[in-house]
Amino acid sequence: MKKIKLKSIIIATIIYIIGFVSLVILLNQNILNNDTNRVLNISDNIQLFIENYPDTQLPSNFKILDRNTSNSDTKKIGEGAPYARSLTVHTIKITSPIYDNAQISGYLQITDSRTPTAFLNTILSIFALLIYLTAVFITIGRAQRNYVFTQNMVAKIKNIERSPLTQSYLIGEDADRITIALNQLGESIQRQVMSHTEKKENLYEFIELFQFPIFVYNGKGSIRKTNAAFKNDFADTHNLDVFSPYAEFLSFLVDKMLHPDIQEKMFYFEQIGAFYQIRITPLPELDNRFIVTMMDMTRYQRTLDAHNAFIANVSHEFKTPLTSIKGFAELLENGKTSPEDAHNFASIINKESARLMALVQDTLILTKQNHRIEKKNINLSDLINEILKIFTPQISEKNLTLTTDIVNISQKTNQQMVHSIFENLIENAIKYTGENGKIFVSLHTERNKIIFSVADNGHGLTEIQKSRIFDRFYRVDESRSEVPGTGLGLAIVEKNVQELQGHIDVVSILGKGTTFTVYL
Repeated sequence: MKKIKLKSIIIATIIYIIGFVSLVILLNQNILNNDTNRVLNISDNIQLFIENYPDTQLPSNFKILDRNTSNSDTKKIGEGAPYARSLTVHTIKITSPIYDNAQISGYLQITDSRTPTAFLNTILSIFALLIYLTAVFITIGRAQRNYVFTQNMVAKIKNIERSPLTQSYLIGEDADRITIALNQLGESIQRQVMSHTEKKENLYEFIELFQFPIFVYNGKGSIRKTNAAFKNDFADTHNLDVFSPYAEFLSFLVDKMLHPDIQEKMFYFEQIGAFYQIRITPLPELDNRFIVTMMDMTRYQRTLDAHNAFIANVSHEFKTPLTSIKGFAELLENGKTSPEDAHNFASIINKESARLMALVQDTLILTKQNHRIEKKNINLSDLINEILKIFTPQISEKNLTLTTDIVNISQKTNQQMVHSIFENLIENAIKYTGENGKIFVSLHTERNKIIFSVADNGHGLTEIQKSRIFDRFYRVDESRSEVPGTGLGLAIVEKNVQELQGHIDVVSILGKGTTFTVYL
């Protein structure tokens, strides 16, 4: 969102506050003047009454002061003021002179209550605050909409600047008038470029500006022009035979010679390991040539494939425990099982439920996006020793020999992520080491790098297994049914190591064992 200038906000707020305070002051002053006039009218009426009935007893808030009375009020009148007024929070006191033959014979002092203004001031303040907050909300909303609109327009203009020959993708279901106008501008540029055969060379120079492969070919199958990006990804050639390894794509190009129309399609170019979104546009004004733009979609396609594979794997891994839980729950529901079978079925349901919960937890950890990693100083050696202590029963059960070489080291890092790295690697070593096996755990520093290593003398890994060991849900075939787990542990380790800007190495010899080394 475009930043609203702080200076403008402060000035507008000050002006608003001054205006509001001025309004409140004027309103309160008007109320005070009304109170003053009211009391003065009462004073005039009382003086007329006293002249006619001098012996009448007046109420307590009316006082007749002697002409010789000296105070601040009488002094003001003596200096020429027609009356004197003094105020408190709740009362107004008016002192006015009593004349006899044009001479002051005394003073009439009237004390009366003031019109309360606190409630009115509170209502005005709340109303003013609501107006201010509404104005702020509207201003921020408008600035936000303007910012989004500006960003969208800038992006679309940059798209035209980057690729004016392929503009149809700018039009969507929610396209506004400006977007449509921009698209028409792109199409206008395209028509102008293609409508002048005498500017053919300008078109050829024009395609050199783009950073993705573009080539122009004619109806005879000859490539007439390529840009630098095409030469870099394929070859500097003048024949469509360069695409002979890609039969489907070559057929697509040939088909456009027979049926010239604008068409887009994605192809995989195996030899260079890349996906390209191909767009063919006929150029009827340029000797019936065709311009082909090739947008690299490799990263997008691989991300999509990885996403789909992950969803498929998660669904498959969840299906197994859910099937077991459902099956045995139905048997228990029938009520025809023996107590011993019911106990066994409940045990299986409990085990599969724990497995399902572990899958959910590991999946959440693996897909969590750590936009900001909080770090604090922790003692890594103490952390490793705590983890080893937790796994003591498993180590004893398999009669494993544990050897450690742990240096006392502290580092500022993320405790949860480092704990997950150490725990998963140590747990893996325990799981995949046979009875009476050996495990070695070390921690030291070298060239300002912290090096954590876990070695075992288990079965070891083949080269294929080692290349896939960090894949999600991948588990070594020989132990898939024997060793419990989710198949996500090492994937979580790799993710955490990368996010902590470290790296991990694996050394494994089949039949000898495996060593994982983490550098942080």
